Order: sequence, then C-alpha cells, then structure tokens
Amino acid sequence: MKKVFFFGTGFCAKTFLYKVKIALKNMGNYEILGFLDNDEKKIGTIFEGYQVYSPNVLSVTPCDLILVFLIEESKFKPVFQQLSKFRPANQIQEYTFPLKLLLQKNYCNSDEEQIRDTLNYISNHQISVFNQFITSEYTYDEVKWNYKLDLPYIEFATVEGKKVPMYYPRHYEFVKKDGGLFVVNLLRDQSEGSPHLYVKQNHNIMDGDCIVDAGVCEGNFALKYVGIASHIYMFEIDSQWFEPLNYTFQDYKEKVTIIHKAVSDETSKISCKIDDVVAEKKVNFIKMDIEGAELSALRGAKRTFSTNDIKASICTYHRNGDEANIRLQLENYGYQTTTSNGYMLFLYSEDTWELGDLRRGVVYGQRCE
Repeated sequence: MKKVFFFGTGFCAKTFLYKVKIALKNMGNYEILGFLDNDEKKIGTIFEGYQVYSPNVLSVTPCDLILVFLIEESKFKPVFQQLSKFRPANQIQEYTFPLKLLLQKNYCNSDEEQIRDTLNYISNHQISVFNQFITSEYTYDEVKWNYKLDLPYIEFATVEGKKVPMYYPRHYEFVKKDGGLFVVNLLRDQSEGSPHLYVKQNHNIMDGDCIVDAGVCEGNFALKYVGIASHIYMFEIDSQWFEPLNYTFQDYKEKVTIIHKAVSDETSKISCKIDDVVAEKKVNFIKMDIEGAELSALRGAKRTFSTNDIKASICTYHRNGDEANIRLQLENYGYQTTTSNGYMLFLYSEDTWELGDLRRGVVYGQRCE
C-alpha cells in the first residue's frame, strides 16, 4: 500500500479533499497518513478527520507521495523547495496530480488538437477550470462601500460605457490586496478564447432585445446589457444575492423582472418554468448557467423556444453528458447548435474527479434557416 501526506489545511484543502480522495482511488491503493502544515498552532490538531503534523515528520516517516493544497500556483515553488529536502521531486505534486494522471489516461489516444494542447499544457502547469484557453490578464475591481445601504459594491461598465454600482452581499469574501478589497477576474471568463463565452460575433445582443438570464449571481451579465434591453427576466435562487440585486437594478425596475426561484420544467413554490414567467412575450436571447439544471430549464421553455427566434447560450460543463442532451433538446425545438471553443475542467464537480472528462463550456443555439 502506498502512503500519502497532504500539505496545507486552508480553504483549498477543505474544498477539494474529498474530490482528491476520489481521484486517488484511480491511482491504486493509497493510505493517507495525515496533513502537513507550517502553522505551529495547527500542528497536533485534527483537520477533516486527519492528524496535522509539522513537515519535519517527513524525516522519520516514509511516504510515497505528498499532495500540496494551494490555489495560487506562485506559492507552490517555496513549498516545493521546503519539502524537497525530505522527498524526491517527483513525489511532491500539487493537489490535482491524480486528476492529471486520469486525464492523460483517458485522452492518450485522442487526435483532437485542442485536447492534445490541453494535455500538454496541464503537464507543465497547475490545472484550472479554463487552463490555456484564457490568456487575458487578471483584473482587479476595487470594492467600495455604500454606508447608507451598508452594502459593498464595485463600479461596473455597461455595454454603453456607463459606470454603475453593482452590489455584493455585505459579508462577501473579497480578495485582499495592497490593503484593499477587490473582485478578481469578474469578466475574465467572458474574454476572447474562453470556453465559457456567452456572447460572440454573430451571436450577440441587439438594441431592444428581451433577455432571459437564468443564473444571475451578482448580475454582471444582465447589468452589462440592461441599458439597451427592452426587458430582462432574471432568475436567481441563492438568497444571498436577493438584496444586492434589488439595489443594483433599482434604477431599472421598469425593464427588469427578478424571480427568486429555480428555473425548471415545473412551477412550484421554489421553481418555475420560463414559459410561465414570460408568457406570450417575445424573447430574443436566453443565457443559462444554473449548476446543471439547464436541461430541465430548457424543457420548461418549450413554447418560448418554439414561438420565438432566440439566440441561446446554455452552459454544459456542470455535468457529464449535458452537451449532447442539451444539443438534442435545442435541435428538437428547431435550432442549430454549435459549441464554444476549447474545453473546461469543472473542478467543483465530484464526477470530474471520478471520470476525468473535459467538457465544452457553452452550447449555442439559433433558429434553423
């Protein structure tokens, strides 16, 4: 039986420990010896059911692998140098190492260029959701505070170039940098080359369009186009966003409908069908990013798709098999489908770590000519 230590007991370890354990099963029979951490206050405590040790324990306890739980790739090098005093370099890997091996195994015979490029990239870089497909620089939006509302916000630019406040929950965890608070990479996933791109050339939003935005979150997609849209139907079930969204769109109440329900193929106390909300109104653009519920939401929008000429951007990366099923559903409604470029690796889904699969980010649908 091979033995493994984990290094790091922060947010990354809490988020990905269970998923890493799933992927480890694909590598053989491993025994987890515990966690390593440089924080003296944590040494001797229990973290996620495992003993926390000083890295010095490696001098007396043999192991075959150390997996390092760190989100920021730049912080890996000093930790690697520290641990390499105790173990050979090939035994010290970042936490996605088991997933890398599974991906290489699953796609070793693929001749698709984008997949080969992805495998080559992750062999020399830390795995991310987007990997090599996003090349734009990191962005930092400074967080300000509206003391009257007791809410934080950033200044957001609409498609017309107008700066408007976009609010966040008052206890939101922002990134700390240079003594300030920032929202990082707010629209980086919507940059050119991204597999998560909603709007692109010949698949865009026009003046006067009626938009359905399912999965609003902080509302950046709707807010970008609210000035030129005729109306926007916004669906968001996460209660932490209810208050911020109301203030973000307070100046657009006449053209915004916010629905605090899940989008589904049935209407109930907690869910609703798009068909029931928009009724007979004309709809021009539908964007869905709803954590794997997209197929159900499409089924609840049969009339809307059938009676309108819609441009649809439907996320397909949350669940294995969603791309094929969503394309079929749109095609049954009389729509041609294509996909975004590149592949996403949805690290927050347990089946990604079990299956080791690359997924298209978005399926685009437009009415067949």
